[in-house]
Amino acid sequence: MDFTRQGKQKEQPVTHSYDFENEILVKTKHSFIRKIIALLFTLIFWLYTIVIFWFFLSALFNIYDPYMAIVKIAFNVTNANIRELLLLSFVLFLVSTAMLFIWRTYNKKRFGSLTRRSMPTHTTMKDWLALDLMDESDINMLQTNKVTVFYTNPVKELQEKDGK
Repeated sequence: MDFTRQGKQKEQPVTHSYDFENEILVKTKHSFIRKIIALLFTLIFWLYTIVIFWFFLSALFNIYDPYMAIVKIAFNVTNANIRELLLLSFVLFLVSTAMLFIWRTYNKKRFGSLTRRSMPTHTTMKDWLALDLMDESDINMLQTNKVTVFYTNPVKELQEKDGK
């Protein structure tokens, strides 16, 4: 599979740098408070995930935990109820997987292995210019330069066919 590359670049660049600030394409400045709030929400959701994971794991292996016992009492469930839920979820997962596999097999037998899709042809400069969205110099600059900075948007506004 070929990947698109910038300009005449032969291989994808390999960087062993861990300076992620220079690796990001879109840079935005966030305030310190916003970063703290994002970190706080992330920690809360990770803790929630760990608690839910432990809730099901303790019920599955019948591990006694006084904190989980309080949660189970609050939800009025027992380990057996949770195991039944997990078993039902697993069975439904297997059934849906089997149905998708059977559907795939049916479609293969009914329609055969169709290879209708072909790779699109390369876009030429004529194709780009026919869109009439950018000047030729801007398109050349985007195709040849590794980094291109536009201070104003080079893409022209779209006009409706009716002339409105």
